[in-house]
Amino acid sequence: MAKERTEFEACVKALRALGDGNRLRTAALLAYSGRELCVCELVDALGESQYNVSRYLGALHAAGMIRKEKKGRWAMYKLAERGPLNTYIVRMVRPKPCCGFIARDIARLKKRLVLREKGICVIGCGC
Repeated sequence: MAKERTEFEACVKALRALGDGNRLRTAALLAYSGRELCVCELVDALGESQYNVSRYLGALHAAGMIRKEKKGRWAMYKLAERGPLNTYIVRMVRPKPCCGFIARDIARLKKRLVLREKGICVIGCGC
């Protein structure tokens, strides 16, 4: 019973985090990429400020939906492997994006990821 309650509370936190469209878009990009992304890549893909994107990531992290790892001066984010509702998020982008908003975000992310060197972001952002 305690485990059920904990799982239920995790889902409630996740739903709250996804209740904002920009946080949902952020989670969808992380699900689509299937790999770690840095904040600056998400800033460029979402067309939002670094401050706002960091806040979206903080809310998703607090809800247990994403994981964060520091690599030097970069903070890298990835969809948690077993986060609450993550299967739903993946279905938003695979096999194809659920809507035009997400499809446009993915197109911008693809353009941004081409700029990586050896699979690592080296550009940063001027934000």
